[in-house]
Amino acid sequence: MGPSPAPTYSEPLVPQSQAEASLPAEVTVVTVEDAEEGEGAGGSGSQAPKPSSMKRYKRTAKRIVKRPPTCKSPFVAQCVKQFPKIPHADQVVADYALAKMGDPSEILCDMYGMYITREELSCINAGWWVNSMVVLSNLKSNVTTQVILEKCAMYLDLDTLGHDLSSCVMMFILVCENNHWHVHVVNFAAGRVEILSSLPLRRGNNISAATRRLSMALHKALHAYRIHMDADVSSFEHVQPHLLQQLNGSDCGVLVLKFMEFWNGATLTTSVAEDKMNMYRLQLVLQLVLNERNSFRDTIMVACHL
Repeated sequence: MGPSPAPTYSEPLVPQSQAEASLPAEVTVVTVEDAEEGEGAGGSGSQAPKPSSMKRYKRTAKRIVKRPPTCKSPFVAQCVKQFPKIPHADQVVADYALAKMGDPSEILCDMYGMYITREELSCINAGWWVNSMVVLSNLKSNVTTQVILEKCAMYLDLDTLGHDLSSCVMMFILVCENNHWHVHVVNFAAGRVEILSSLPLRRGNNISAATRRLSMALHKALHAYRIHMDADVSSFEHVQPHLLQQLNGSDCGVLVLKFMEFWNGATLTTSVAEDKMNMYRLQLVLQLVLNERNSFRDTIMVACHL
């Protein structure tokens, strides 16, 4: 007896769309086509050709580029649900910046001699208190001129600001007092200090002692740099305009940035709404990461395939 014929196996074909989804970036995809009728083993001579069920395999090279997944961050997913018109590119960048799977120590923003890591940027997620460096908030009225000069050098320097501070009609100073962010607006033209805050800062009819100490420190700093020598900031009237009040203990940092953006010395040029808080936070992430001055911007764009 001759040897038994070798067994044959027939494996089901996987649909191309499913197969490609599980392949690496560079693959060779095998596609299947039915042979034309009459090809292959069949009749000969004058015998009519018969249809054949044989299949012919054609090998074609194809590069499959997978788009980065979106909405890895629950916060970004929440924003997209609330504001469906957010561009896809913005979603991808925000996902990359806020994804928990990334290295916490990775620097995502580096400009003006300061940098922000992924861990630090994560405080912009909804419900988190926005933490950052405090500008002049720890100055006391009895500090020496040398200490004031050292602390104010970066914020009063012409090269850093890009313009001469003595020509400004308003100066914004971010302050964090008792874990609450607010901003002092030194309005030189009006002769007053406007305190923009999402919580009341008054003690009865008086502004807090820390607020007045800050004004005195600002007066010393400006005169030490010979800026606005004709103004006595320590004697300016202190007022707190009524603005949107926060409903939680975490939105003060975001709100104070919006107050700074829209304040014109008398009122807000654009209204700030509580129901847009998630959008404000998302915009802050994008403004930091996609800023043209950010030295890591191009690296992030490549990582996001944009």
